[in-house]
Amino acid sequence: MRLDFSRARTLLQNHGFTKTEIEHWIALYHRATFAHLVFTDRNGKPWQLRPYQKDSFESYALRKVHCDGRDVGKTTEIELIAAWASVALPDSEMLVATQCENHLYPLMDRICRRIQTTSALAGNLVELHRSPSWHMRFRNGFVLWGRIAGPRGINFQGLHVDWQIIDEAQEMTETAWGELYQALNAGGKRWVYGVPNGLRNTFYRMTQIADAEQYNWPSTLHPDFTSEKEEELALLYGGKDSPGYIHRVLGQHGAPAHAVFDLEDYLACVQDSLEFCEICLDANDHALDVPNPPQGVYYLGCDLGYARDPSEFVIYRLDGTDLINTAHIHLAAVPYPRQQEVILELDRAYNFHAIGIDNGNSGRAVAHALMGLGSDWCEKVFPIDFGGNITVETLPDGRPDRRPAKQFMTELLTRRMAERTITFPRYPRRETQYAAHTYSVTSNGRILYDKGDDHIIDADRCALLAHYLDTHRDHYPVTLRLRLESF
Repeated sequence: MRLDFSRARTLLQNHGFTKTEIEHWIALYHRATFAHLVFTDRNGKPWQLRPYQKDSFESYALRKVHCDGRDVGKTTEIELIAAWASVALPDSEMLVATQCENHLYPLMDRICRRIQTTSALAGNLVELHRSPSWHMRFRNGFVLWGRIAGPRGINFQGLHVDWQIIDEAQEMTETAWGELYQALNAGGKRWVYGVPNGLRNTFYRMTQIADAEQYNWPSTLHPDFTSEKEEELALLYGGKDSPGYIHRVLGQHGAPAHAVFDLEDYLACVQDSLEFCEICLDANDHALDVPNPPQGVYYLGCDLGYARDPSEFVIYRLDGTDLINTAHIHLAAVPYPRQQEVILELDRAYNFHAIGIDNGNSGRAVAHALMGLGSDWCEKVFPIDFGGNITVETLPDGRPDRRPAKQFMTELLTRRMAERTITFPRYPRRETQYAAHTYSVTSNGRILYDKGDDHIIDADRCALLAHYLDTHRDHYPVTLRLRLESF
C-alpha cells in the first residue's frame, strides 16, 4: 500500500494549505525524501535507499512481512521507520518487540542514538528509559516502547499500541504471539521481520498470508555481496543446498525443521538473581581472574575452537540433584596451549569432579594433553565425539545401550529443563542460541542438528554429559563408560 501523493496534494490544497505547506507535508510523508533530508550514512552523506528497499520503506500497509537473509538492511529500515514515526505520528504509540534481549538491545540502541544525534529529532525527545524496558516519550505525544517477550509473552501484557514492529520474528514463541495480538489497537499496523529457520511456526504462517505485503530480500541483494562472500558462507553452512545457507543467505524456508528446545522451558529455568561469573579472554590476555568459588561439586563443559570459532567454557555446581550454571568463560582466538592452561587454572579453583571436552579437531589435542598429565586427569577428563555413538549403560537383557552422543546429551538438557532441575542465569547470548537451535530428520530417522551459533549449547552438552558419566561410574565398567564409535 502506497500513499497517492497527487491525490494528497489536491486534498491539502482544497483544505487551504499553501504550496509550501503542502511540499513540507509531502517531504515528511514521502519517507525516502524525509530520510534523505534528515539522516546521513556512515560516511556523513545524505542517506540513500538501495533500489530493492524502496517499496518496503515507502509502504503504508497494515500488515507487512519480511522473510529475508542476513545483512540486507532490515535493521536500518526499522531504525529509520521508528525515527520517522516520532515526527510523523503524534499522539500514537509504537512497540518494537523481539523474543530475546540480545536482539532488542542493539536495535533499540541504534534507534536511540539515531534520534539523539539527529538535530531535527533530538529536541522532540523529552523522556528516555532503558530499564526495566525501553521507553521513549516525545514532545508531540508519540511514545516508543521496546520490549522482549519474556516468559509466555508476559512483557506484552497491558500494552495497547497503534503499530507493532517485530524483529527476529522466527524466534517468537506461540504464547508470545498470542499476547502480541492482544496488544495491537484496532486498525493498527503490524510489521514483521524475520530470517527463516525451517520451523513451521507463526512466522512461517504469516509469510503465507495473501492479505499481507510480502518481501523476500536474499543476502545476495546487498551491494557488497561478492562471489568470495558467497563461497565463504557456503563453506560455513555446509554448502549452498544446506538449511543454513537456504535460510540465512537466501531467506527461504526450505525443508521443514523442528525446534531442539522448548524456549518456555528454558525461560522457566532462568533465575535473575543467580550469582554468575562471566570472563572473556583473547589472544592478548595473559592473566585469568579466577573467582574464589564456595565449596561444592563442580563440572566443566568445553567447546573448543581457535581461528574462526570461539571457545566456550561453562561451569556447573551440583545442588542436591540440581545443576546450577555459575560461570561462563569465552575465549576468542586463544591458542590451544593457553586453553589448556586456562582449564588447569580453573581446576585449581574449582577442583572439578569431571570435565567434558568436545573431541573435535580443536578439542582433541587439549583433551589428550590434559590426560597425559596423569591418571587423575584420565579419570577427570571425558573427550566426547559429537558425531559418534556412546554406550551409556547396559540394557536389562545385558546388551549395551548405544546412543548417538549428541542426541543423548541434548536429551539430558531437555529433560532437566522440563523437570526444572537446571538453573541458568539471565544471559542473553545463551538465550539467543537456545531460541534459534533447530534440527531436521533424515529419511532413515537420523537427527541432524543445524549448523550455526551453538557453541555455548555444545559446552552445556559437554558439562551435562560429564556430570552424567561421573554420577554413573559404578553402573558399568570403565571400558563401557565412554565408548565412542564413528558412524
